[in-house]
Amino acid sequence: MALAHFQRTFTDASGNIKPGLSVTVRRESDNGLAALFADAGSVTPKSNPFNTDANGYGSFYVTDGRYRIQATDIDWRNEDLISQPSPNFTAMPQVGGDPIVESGSNADGEWTRWADGKQTCESPQTAMSFNYASNIKFTWVYPVAFISTPTVVPILVYTDFYSAYRTTTTTLQYVRNIFTTSATIGLASDGGWIPADAVGDPMQGLASGRWK
Repeated sequence: MALAHFQRTFTDASGNIKPGLSVTVRRESDNGLAALFADAGSVTPKSNPFNTDANGYGSFYVTDGRYRIQATDIDWRNEDLISQPSPNFTAMPQVGGDPIVESGSNADGEWTRWADGKQTCESPQTAMSFNYASNIKFTWVYPVAFISTPTVVPILVYTDFYSAYRTTTTTLQYVRNIFTTSATIGLASDGGWIPADAVGDPMQGLASGRWK
């Protein structure tokens, strides 16, 4: 059973911490003392009342509900304490009604596969290589293969806002040589590139297609 977690540093009206403060927790429904626990698994009971620590900090776990928290000069009414959902999926998440059946990453990027056969891949940000004066590029090997030729989109990542990419005439992002396992991504110009331009700013690829 999931438990709600209450934690707070208790202070007086002037903001001074209250170490050793005796705190009582009651159910709003019947004013009875609440069953408190020191852990989320309800293994270790916690006394009620309990005392704050040397830093004025108090913490407890309790079943979901509405509570009254009392101490010297404190009377907090109708505290709604609700447990938080587990961060672990009890079932795979769904997108548009189709569940994700697999996702992962490796040195070539990240991928996601849906039950309906769709697959998407994202490359890491990658430095290019100088090919010739009108072409700098890199070859992206997808992190997983597609069953048919995917659609690939190039992205120039302006991490340093490299000036040559803005001032060279006819700078063009492109994708070519698109296969089921790889694609070539780069920047074309009218012949203005020099070798140093290849590492000016990285590029990235997004691919969408099918795995089955």
